Amino acid sequence: MTNLEKYNKIIKMDLEVKDEDLNDDALVYNRHENWDSITHMELVADLEEAFDVQFDMLDTTSFGKYSMGIEILKKLGVDI
Repeated sequence: MTNLEKYNKIIKMDLEVKDEDLNDDALVYNRHENWDSITHMELVADLEEAFDVQFDMLDTTSFGKYSMGIEILKKLGVDI
């Protein structure tokens, strides 16, 4: 499984979405019905565990759409 596939699997599991929803139009924090503050923290924790990284406060607050999670993981050294 590639890192992008792993990322997508976590997004789909935590936000309860399908492949066709994996985009910035569908997945925006506090605009998607399943992406609230509690789910956001679960998502961050699952990504940290899966990729063995640590989001700092700026990463956590900047992660507001699908593609931003990928950018943050790249910044943290994950090859996606």
